[in-house]
Amino acid sequence: MADRRFFLVLAVSFFTVVSANTPEKFRTWLGNEPFKTYNKRIFPRSNQNDNVTVDIKYYLIAITGFDEVAGQMDTVGYMKVQWKNEFLTWSSTDIPVISLPQDNFWLPSLVVSNSVTTLFEVGHSSYPVRITSDGDCEWTVGVVAKTACAVDVSYYPFDIQNCKVTLNPWGFTDNQIYLMSSESSLDLTHYMENVQWELKTTSIETKSISSTSFLNLNLEIKRRPGYFIVNMVIPILILGLLNGMVFLLPADSGERVGFAITAFLTFAVFLTMVSANLPRAAEPMSLLCYFLTLMLVLSALSCVITIMTLRVYHQDEDSEVPKWLRHVIAFMNFQKCKKWCCSSKKSKNSVGADNDGFDDDSLDEHGLPMKKKLGYEDTKSEASSEEEEEDDTADITWRKVGKTLDIFFFSLFILGTLIIAIFFLVPLATETAT
Repeated sequence: MADRRFFLVLAVSFFTVVSANTPEKFRTWLGNEPFKTYNKRIFPRSNQNDNVTVDIKYYLIAITGFDEVAGQMDTVGYMKVQWKNEFLTWSSTDIPVISLPQDNFWLPSLVVSNSVTTLFEVGHSSYPVRITSDGDCEWTVGVVAKTACAVDVSYYPFDIQNCKVTLNPWGFTDNQIYLMSSESSLDLTHYMENVQWELKTTSIETKSISSTSFLNLNLEIKRRPGYFIVNMVIPILILGLLNGMVFLLPADSGERVGFAITAFLTFAVFLTMVSANLPRAAEPMSLLCYFLTLMLVLSALSCVITIMTLRVYHQDEDSEVPKWLRHVIAFMNFQKCKKWCCSSKKSKNSVGADNDGFDDDSLDEHGLPMKKKLGYEDTKSEASSEEEEEDDTADITWRKVGKTLDIFFFSLFILGTLIIAIFFLVPLATETAT
């Protein structure tokens, strides 16, 4: 008998719970308090002078695009917005939690204030609001944003950009709605990596400006430079080294000027390609632009110097090379150094010869002092050395001048290219390493 009573009570209880969750009962329950007199246009505080603290947790899904020229970042994500509505409380024994479309309740009018398209209020009529019996509201809303970003291309293509998505309760002051976040960074649980940009760090910042609350979702992104290294930086370096090779072409081939002009135009094309991917701004300028401009100047100088050396090559061989130019060419060919070395050895040998065989008071076979005879011979040797000094550049012709200048300018351009590359590309590599 006791068992029958127990099962009877259990069946009645189960029927009561089920009947309370039927659509008719739920519709009747919504027709009672607090929903009977609830008005979504009323600020959700019993004291209308109190403020509503809105807690936002943002989940970043993807960075779908970044436009350096326009200064825009495209992001996809969603956020959980939580606040307390003092007018929506009831007994938890009836229904502990409900989820209804957002149009039925008061919502904080959140706007992406740094949007570059339109200042729209986030949310959609299909998004539900989850409300507990003690008045805690949770609103999950998707955000697809195209936001403005101050682009710094100083170290392009090894640059790091700091962008943000700014949320603002449109039309409310910070005394009415204050935005905050219980998290210090964005939630990356569902984040999908971008093939061009690497997400370094994220942070959330709260600030009030002009009595308005703002919530900044900060993203630090770093460009993946592999594509640009292979398709831009390495070809520029190779082309810069080829720029000096024009002086190794035979002067009689007739290809020097064409080679130099082709290299110049190629640098101009690379400069146009880089400029097309950068903002039209004077500050900051990319180090890569300065590097390409200097390489373009070097290429223009190679064209001018090539024409000048060709004129030297095709000078009339019967015309005499100026004396100053012969001495310069002899110095560049290290003929002066060889001569100085040889003259120093000869002077040492002559001093040794003076000391070997004759004293200051020695006489020759005719009874004359050997000192005077040696002085005569010294004077004669000095005169012959002066003649040799005049004659050591006599064999320098215009073609030899041209070949010497080719070697000199080849070495100068290769060295200049390497110095410029190290000066500009090492800071870029250092920046990407950090």
